[in-house]
Amino acid sequence: MLIDKILWASDGSKDSTEALKYAELLSKHFKAEIVGLFVIPDYTRSVLSQFSSEDRDKFSKWIEETKLKERKALENIAKTFKEKGTGFKVEITNGIPYEEILRMANEERVDLIVMGKGRPVEKYILGGTALKVLRGSSIPVLTTREAKRNLEIKKILVPTDLAHGLSKDFKFAVEFAEEFSAVLYLLNVVEVGERGFPLEIAEQMKAFSLKEVEENIGRTKVRENIVPCVETSKNAWKGIVKFVEDRDIDLIVMMTYGGGKFKENFIGSVAEKVIQESLCPVITMKP
Repeated sequence: MLIDKILWASDGSKDSTEALKYAELLSKHFKAEIVGLFVIPDYTRSVLSQFSSEDRDKFSKWIEETKLKERKALENIAKTFKEKGTGFKVEITNGIPYEEILRMANEERVDLIVMGKGRPVEKYILGGTALKVLRGSSIPVLTTREAKRNLEIKKILVPTDLAHGLSKDFKFAVEFAEEFSAVLYLLNVVEVGERGFPLEIAEQMKAFSLKEVEENIGRTKVRENIVPCVETSKNAWKGIVKFVEDRDIDLIVMMTYGGGKFKENFIGSVAEKVIQESLCPVITMKP
């Protein structure tokens, strides 16, 4: 695995500050450069013509003042990182945040985007910018709400849908696990619905699923540090989130969509709920 450049998208929120901790962790490990981006939201282009010339001048002045303020903040961060031996490039733009993030990721040819899930007012929902970046990005995206106290990657989880076998998220996670000498958990969640199945039936389904997971692992060349797991839950995302809590998982790697036919600019409901609710960071990638 080779991660040469990481794009950290900052919006000044606590989430994005927490995300920077993971950008730093990964940059140290891979000796990668960080591109720190702050986008000044500009949703007023269509209505600026209706402003008075005085108000337009005030708005332009505000943009310039904000650019200077945020550039100074990022340059202070860059100075700290460079003193530690990590390259850090500062970029300040104005526009639609998710569009600028995707544009910068493409322009800088980054290998990973790192960002927070959303502002505090969006604590229990995935922020609009993060969701649009996840939908539009062709490269892996790491999202997080709050960095763990012990910042390390020793336990990695890959949720698997047996209907479609192992996909590139598994390969990515295997390489990640090898880089960090981490244990990789391959989890299938047997969905039993709101009422649940009789215990005997549920256990039979778990046994069948576990056999399938083990056979999938057996088809790969990887043998060490992979733990096949099967759990039952009302639905997949709840089972995944509970597993993360019970096993103290450090990182989830999963596809944005687990269905058969890939849908452009689409993120599945399971992936979206896991990203929203997970206590650990999630790296998502398109099929």
